Amino acid sequence: MNPGVESGFDFAEGNPLLDPEGRAALRVLHLEDNDIDAKIFEAACARCARQLTVTRVASLAEFRQSLDEVKPHLICADHLLPDGSALEAISLASQQYPESPFIVITGAGEEEVAVDYLKAGAADYLSKRKLDLFPTALDSVLQTYKTQALHLWAEFERQRLTEELTALIRKVEEERDEEKRSLSRDIHDQLGQELTALKLGLFWIKNQLQQIPLEGSPSPLMEKMEQLIGLNTSIIEEVRNIAHALRPVVLDQVGLSAGLETLVQDFNRRESTFCGLHMGALPNLSEGLRTDIFRMVQEALTNISRHAEANLAYIQLKHVGQDLVLEIGDDGIGSQEKPNRTRTGLGMVGMRERARNHNADFSVNTKSGMGTSIVIRFPNVTSS
Repeated sequence: MNPGVESGFDFAEGNPLLDPEGRAALRVLHLEDNDIDAKIFEAACARCARQLTVTRVASLAEFRQSLDEVKPHLICADHLLPDGSALEAISLASQQYPESPFIVITGAGEEEVAVDYLKAGAADYLSKRKLDLFPTALDSVLQTYKTQALHLWAEFERQRLTEELTALIRKVEEERDEEKRSLSRDIHDQLGQELTALKLGLFWIKNQLQQIPLEGSPSPLMEKMEQLIGLNTSIIEEVRNIAHALRPVVLDQVGLSAGLETLVQDFNRRESTFCGLHMGALPNLSEGLRTDIFRMVQEALTNISRHAEANLAYIQLKHVGQDLVLEIGDDGIGSQEKPNRTRTGLGMVGMRERARNHNADFSVNTKSGMGTSIVIRFPNVTSS
């Protein structure tokens, strides 16, 4: 019995097995070669609260032919048949109607085979000597079916919502990266050029002032001009840093390798921790993957700067077979928490989400006083 998402019956609407009021009629396919036992079974069905329409077949051959004709909601079968056993019937039914509960009816002395049938997928078993209990057994089977269907539906909904949330996060990340790229370009090209033009204008004014003969110490005007030129130089440098933090121009113009080199060089210039960079030959990567790898390295270096208290760190990116492996590590204080559950800030969450967007395996290994390493394996990375 498998009330699956992609089975022949929907979870709720149109599936009489899940009728909340228990009024929908059920089609029952009964596999029994003995006429007397078949009559007893029909009498037991008549006592059920549910309306049952019973179609009887006497052999596996007839059972095979009748499956598609009857489209059973419930299957009941005798253990021993003229041309086989109910195990073969379970196998046939599971291929065509896996959502239909299967009840095995055993004769005297055959109860020991019940375990084998339950392992094979039967929903329940009932002795022919206790067919008067069939209505109770049917209610139990239907209740179990509803419970399993509810669990499967909940899991299906969880997966669907997770996929939608992941897609939404990815879209937000892509839009944010595009906004950063556009803003970085505007700052670097437009504002940067205007500040450079302003600096050239200040130098021109300074040169003009220097040609005016002055007596004694430099005039306050010349001192102010020097201050303005110095302030302009600082602003240009700050604007370049902001544009680079938003979206390094080198990442778009030259590629990921140059972008990571620039990222590590900037880190080593401003931090006491020294970071080494090791990169092998890389294939041509999609723009999305290049951006995500760059952002993950950027976030990891930020975490090292803020939390690791490390002397040394390393970034390694290499192509291994069909996979691309990114490893980031440090010799810092590590964490006393369990691996893969550390650093639960938004930065680490963002790294995990970026990895998940590419079906990458994301693992964290850390131990108090022994540093931290993050390994991200991107599967089946080929040139784009």
